[in-house]
Amino acid sequence: MFFTACETVDPGPNFVIPNETFDADFFFCHVEPEFLFAKKCGPGDPAAGDAANGCHFNSAAVSGMPLVNHAVIDCGGGEKPLSRAQLAPGGPAQGNLQAASLEMSRDALTAPIVVRPSGAKHPRVVLVPGDPAIDVLKRWANR
Repeated sequence: MFFTACETVDPGPNFVIPNETFDADFFFCHVEPEFLFAKKCGPGDPAAGDAANGCHFNSAAVSGMPLVNHAVIDCGGGEKPLSRAQLAPGGPAQGNLQAASLEMSRDALTAPIVVRPSGAKHPRVVLVPGDPAIDVLKRWANR
């Protein structure tokens, strides 16, 4: 018996690429405070030459990963938020999780959330080799 290989596959009319789901608690307790907030991804860093409110808090300034300013989620130094009150669906924290998740992949080093702020098509270099924030993003990719 001889089989021939298909060169193309028709995915059908309802083809959808599944969204990856990354650990929300890890995002709120580590990614947001140790990367997004620490690196001033939302407001920008005037000391680094960023215009005031010229980064991810300003949807007119960025085409991807729009972020919303909100109070840091209190995790008490642990792995889970102490209160879920700030994590309401449609709220700013959930919006930031969704926006960041769309830029993340299981291979963190090839994810746009790492590659772009490392200098690829980004206004300033935010991440450099050996930056602890990269390790935070690698850990999130595996959760």
